[in-house]
Amino acid sequence: MTTPWQLGNMASSKRATELSAEMAVELVKKAKNPILVVGPQAFETKVGDEVLADVLVKLGGSIPVVATAHALKGFMERGFNKVASIGIVDLTNKLVDPTWSLAGNGHHDLVLFSGIQYPLLSQMLSTLKHFSANMKTISLDRFFQPNADWSFPNFAEKRWESEILKVLTELKK
Repeated sequence: MTTPWQLGNMASSKRATELSAEMAVELVKKAKNPILVVGPQAFETKVGDEVLADVLVKLGGSIPVVATAHALKGFMERGFNKVASIGIVDLTNKLVDPTWSLAGNGHHDLVLFSGIQYPLLSQMLSTLKHFSANMKTISLDRFFQPNADWSFPNFAEKRWESEILKVLTELKK
């Protein structure tokens, strides 16, 4: 059993399943209405020579992207305009609502998260775990999030970079 990155973050009896790149790709491909939520830490985190946000933008062609906090500015500076901006608390409330979706095409069945502060994402995922029906969550960040449905385990930086790049490569096929 994977230990949460922050030891005080112990989940209930329902805790995340360890995620691999292959599993993430399968989950996204099977999803009918996925969404990618990107926080400001994605602009501070490196994946090889690139910033994580630049890697995630490449997923934005196939998955709608929501920027939280001041992450919208970073996307706009990169010329990526296919992004919505919603505060993280408001987004959590919207995702719990079974009638809400970003494009008005039905409830999101899969939500991927990256670049959000660990303690904030933990609480957001806990809310979604307990109060949203028929929605699955994935944490793409480097540290294990027990409140997600699937999460990468606590990876060393190079291993995490490899997994993120595998996800991107496979989804682009």
